Amino acid sequence: MLDEILTGSSLVRLISSLIALIGFVGVGIAFRLFAGVAIRRMESKASLSVPGIVLKSVQGPASLLLASIGLLLAYLIIIDIPSDLVYSIAGSGDLAIGTWQLVAIALGTLTTAHLCDSLIEWYLFNIASKTETTFDDTLLPTLRRVLPITIYAIGVLIAIDSFGVSVSPILAGLGIGGLAVALAVQPTLSNFFAGTYVVTEGELKKGDFIELEGGPSGYVEEVGWRSTKIRSRFNNLVIIPNSRMAESIVTNYYSPTPAMNVVVTCGVSYEADLPTVERCALEEAASLISESEQAIKDVTPFFGFSNFGDSNIDFFVFLQAIDRAGTFQLKSQLIKRIHQRFGKEGIEINYPVRRLVFPENKIDLETASDLFETGDQ
Repeated sequence: MLDEILTGSSLVRLISSLIALIGFVGVGIAFRLFAGVAIRRMESKASLSVPGIVLKSVQGPASLLLASIGLLLAYLIIIDIPSDLVYSIAGSGDLAIGTWQLVAIALGTLTTAHLCDSLIEWYLFNIASKTETTFDDTLLPTLRRVLPITIYAIGVLIAIDSFGVSVSPILAGLGIGGLAVALAVQPTLSNFFAGTYVVTEGELKKGDFIELEGGPSGYVEEVGWRSTKIRSRFNNLVIIPNSRMAESIVTNYYSPTPAMNVVVTCGVSYEADLPTVERCALEEAASLISESEQAIKDVTPFFGFSNFGDSNIDFFVFLQAIDRAGTFQLKSQLIKRIHQRFGKEGIEINYPVRRLVFPENKIDLETASDLFETGDQ
């Protein structure tokens, strides 16, 4: 029986199978060595670029795939040799091809998943940190966790379909199951989709001071897919579901710029010299702007009288702080300066009083006595 294999067409088939096996295995080894040399050269110059990452990801799987092709071809050639030695495996060609298809699908799935993960990691490390938007910083870590599962699921479905099993019932079952799961986790999905709106808007960034209508306020610590975390003025962490963020009116005190207006209101008596009041208030405001690090230097302070009050003539002084925290300092310092300056200038800031004026010689002593008695009571 061995003589039958070593003679005639059987020998040609045997040699052909060996050539196919050795050829594809050799090509696989050569590709692996070539890829290794190229990768080492790329790493010696700088960090791996996208071509280097692709080459490193496919280096091993491509070599195995080439070797498996050679093994499959050699096996298919050998089982066609007319000999009793291979009679028992003569009809196993379809099984061998099916097995190779599973191996190829497995290698392709693993390679694709690893390549996508490596590319996302490269983007996060090299590009995402340099972009102004935080959309990619927030989206890609989530995509990095979900994408491999999706690729593996597709690979399994392709493998099942390769054996002639219809995947339509499986997809229909997954659809019904997915609908049931979606109804069960509706609040979580609501927060997730609201999170896509909050993240893609790009209006909230870490460090911004925000305030929700009728809700909490604080500095943004993290904008996630399910919730937004802020640090309140009392240094407590507040976790706000994104569904609430999407439905509320949110005031961002750091947008479009962190600078905020400061308005100090006050009033002086009706006997005060109003031009002197304006001059003193503007001088103190200008002095504060030049000395304070919390003030915007190129914004000129503005003064204006607003209305005739019950006890005083009201006025306001406008200037601008670099951020929200600076508004409290500037307002406090300006109030102290104006109060001290008015004291030196003799400008009176009245208490809330009401003056009663009676016409002269029109009131008798009895009426006046009644008024004083009423006042004592």
